[in-house]
Amino acid sequence: MNKINFASVKTQANDSASLMPSIAGKKILMGFWHNWPAGPSDGYQQGQFANLDLVDVPKEYNVVAVAFMKGNGIPTFKPYNLSDEEFRRQVGVLNSQGRAVLISLGGADAHIELHKGNEQALANEIIRLVETYGFDGLDIDLEQSAIDFADNKTVLPAALKLVKDHYAGEGKHFIISMAPEFPYLVTGGKYVGYIQALDGYYDFIAPQYYNQGGDGLWVQEANGGQGAWIAQNNDALKEDFLFYLTESLVTGTRGYIAIPADKFVIGLPANVDAAATGYVIDPAAVSNVFKRLDRAVLPIKGLMTWSVNWDDGLNKYGVRYNWEFRDRYAPLIHGGGGEERPSAPGNLFSPAQTENSVTLSWSAAHGVRPIEFYTLFRDGKPVAQTASLTLKDEGLKTDTLYSYFVSATDAQGNQSLPSTNLNIKTAGGVPDPQYPEWQLNHHYRKDDGVTYQGSLYLCFQEHTSNAGWTPDVAFTLWARVAVQRRA
Repeated sequence: MNKINFASVKTQANDSASLMPSIAGKKILMGFWHNWPAGPSDGYQQGQFANLDLVDVPKEYNVVAVAFMKGNGIPTFKPYNLSDEEFRRQVGVLNSQGRAVLISLGGADAHIELHKGNEQALANEIIRLVETYGFDGLDIDLEQSAIDFADNKTVLPAALKLVKDHYAGEGKHFIISMAPEFPYLVTGGKYVGYIQALDGYYDFIAPQYYNQGGDGLWVQEANGGQGAWIAQNNDALKEDFLFYLTESLVTGTRGYIAIPADKFVIGLPANVDAAATGYVIDPAAVSNVFKRLDRAVLPIKGLMTWSVNWDDGLNKYGVRYNWEFRDRYAPLIHGGGGEERPSAPGNLFSPAQTENSVTLSWSAAHGVRPIEFYTLFRDGKPVAQTASLTLKDEGLKTDTLYSYFVSATDAQGNQSLPSTNLNIKTAGGVPDPQYPEWQLNHHYRKDDGVTYQGSLYLCFQEHTSNAGWTPDVAFTLWARVAVQRRA
């Protein structure tokens, strides 16, 4: 196939959303995100999922798959309730925290129909979506008839190879993943063609271990060596189902194809409203499976869930699920229990900026072991380490917006989750005399104007500023002005 010229769909944007964070060598906790509003009783048990902004997805989810890219002809995507600019900004926030945001193609109800000759048009559209919204890759989530409809099996892999090669030429890593239903992964199964065509290109496969009812696998070792059929909906044998199916898929046994363990992610529903079957009642089953896989020298890459919206949804009685999936399984992915890892550093703020430097300060992290050092990340990349609670980042460009967060590392090398994200601009632009930059320990009077992190604020209560009363959080002291300063 001829090399495609993507010049017509390129953007010159150089912001956090253009980072494409790497997931190489990392364990992942992946969650799908709904690009449509919740209905009154969308769940399988009449519950309701939560409407979430991307920036509200907990930081433990280090891969988020936006559902869905679809439509007649060449599939596409549009945010359902945000402008393109705001959606990209939110993707940028996650990227600056080292988290990847994928666009997921398909879905249970999607009719995807691609024909030979569509390769260039599809690759162009994927590139356009990446350049518009900041996506870091694409997840193939074709289901039912869409898996092998028309020329989907050849056109989609060909287009994705072009896209991945294109970004590799820019020094970036475009992620390719898949979320097939596990019965399609038997030898000769409907999904096998995608995995074979993208061998060497895909980053991970996250089979869905849910909504397959009585489907399962025969395990000769079970039942005292007499063998047993272990079904996906057999709650009494849930641990054995999870272990033996995963073992089969990462070793290519019991009639399944082989997927490398370091590219394998188990897909589970967040709760009983998220799927008809597949919910794991006892979380110890999942923990035990990870231990058994480790003992078998088959450590896998992580877990996926449908979905982050359901993880914070409501059951039919109006009781919130309250991030049960995250709380149960994040320690399996990110290492140690909550009592083992340091807490995230708090109160990240910038007390001073010059034309070429930004000073950052934060409050101490805590853990069961002493904190050895803090790592400062700029635009998603580590730039400095310090044992103190303040650091000056130098050598920056004038009048430029940078994104920062901080993590803590203890004496045994356990790293905390990131702090909150802080966007801060270096000095050097033309200031608005009515809205000077907000200052620490400054006395403000009613109707004073300030600029803070690129937004304008008016003071409506006299006070002396401190690190905890920044204009973006001190709602009793500051009101945001609707018109924002241009970057």
